[in-house]
This record gives sequence, C-alpha cells and structure tokens, in this order.
Amino acid sequence: MKSHGGGKALLFEQPIVDGKKSEFAVAINTMGSRRRMALALQVPDIGDIAQEIQLILKPNRPPICAKVGPCSNKEFICCMRVQNQCAKRHARKSCTKSANEDTFSLSDLPILKCWPKDGGRFITLANVHTRDPETAVRNIGIYRMQVYDERTTGMHWQLHKVGARHGKRYYERGERMPVAVTLGGDPVYTFAATAPLPDGLDELFFAGFLRKNQSSLFAARP
Repeated sequence: MKSHGGGKALLFEQPIVDGKKSEFAVAINTMGSRRRMALALQVPDIGDIAQEIQLILKPNRPPICAKVGPCSNKEFICCMRVQNQCAKRHARKSCTKSANEDTFSLSDLPILKCWPKDGGRFITLANVHTRDPETAVRNIGIYRMQVYDERTTGMHWQLHKVGARHGKRYYERGERMPVAVTLGGDPVYTFAATAPLPDGLDELFFAGFLRKNQSSLFAARP
C-alpha cells in the first residue's frame, strides 16, 4: 500500500485456514490507491468529491423540501432529510441469507493474523454499526476485532471513538449493547466509516449522498 501508486491489489481465491481451503476468497489492498478508490466511488478522481462534501459541511444547510423523487446534487441534502423521516417508518427488511447459529463459526472465515507478534487473528475492515441508547443517533466505524474463538471477538475501539462512547452509555445503563457487524458490501460504506465527518453526521446519509441514491439511507440498522 505504501508503494508508489498504492501498490498492487491481491486476490487469494483459495486461502488456507487451519490447513483447509476456505470457501471464501480474500482480496487485499483493493482501495489502496487513489485510482482504485475513484473506481470504487465511481468518480474520475477521488478529489472530485471534495466540493460535494463541502455542501454537507456548510453551517447554513438548505431547508427541508417536499420532493422525495430523484434528486440533483443541490437538492440531495433536502432529500436526505425527507428520507430520514421515511426511514423511521421503514420496515426493516429481512436478510437474503441468514447465518445458521448452530453451524456458524468464525474459524471458517479466512481472517488474517497480520503481524507475527499479534495476539491472534483480527478482522480489520469490518463496518461496525452502533446506536446511542439515549438519542438513537447511529454510527458506522472501522474497528479491529480480535477473534477469541468460534463465536467471540474483542472489539478494539479507542476511548475517543463514537462506538466506544455508545458502549460506555450502555454500560452505565446496565444494558447489553446491540452491535451489527458487516463484512464486504458497497465500498462507499467503508469510505463513509473512515471519513473524518463532524460528530453527529450520519455515515449512512453521507454514503447515500456520495452515491446519489436514497436507498442507501435504508441500510440495515442494529
């Protein structure tokens, strides 16, 4: 990744997990260059989205609008706010494929041990979905997850991260914290999860803004 131009992306079609071929392929460094990031975000150059990002960072945002159809760039912020109201009433869709709890095992996934002195294998590019128990504000973050056994991971989030803040509030309330973790999917969610957005700006809205697709606002919620 630190090579000139971002280095090559690697695809392992049949990685070996504990001496057995995994049914899952592993792709590495797929967004390790500006060119590949631009391909993932469907723009000519990654710098092209800078001006669009400024639209949602301006202090004087446009008023809410009544239009709910396809939006132009200037109208999309209005549409996102309208769709936010719709999202609250939107029924959660069932997954197309559910994991069988009796057979699911993290050991079946080709999870890497990145460094020789690491404490074990780590999931390194998962989208971690959490929600504030008091305000219902949601967040997507990228946090390393250490695999302890077939069903258990440890979440590595620093104290200043939003996910850690949500976790602290659940702990103080004496409640179990619901967390949804997604692997793969549209790379725009990974981009949104790693973008230095202002506190409180919804990553799912930001992803929908970048894709110009209101359906992104209805992504699965924990």
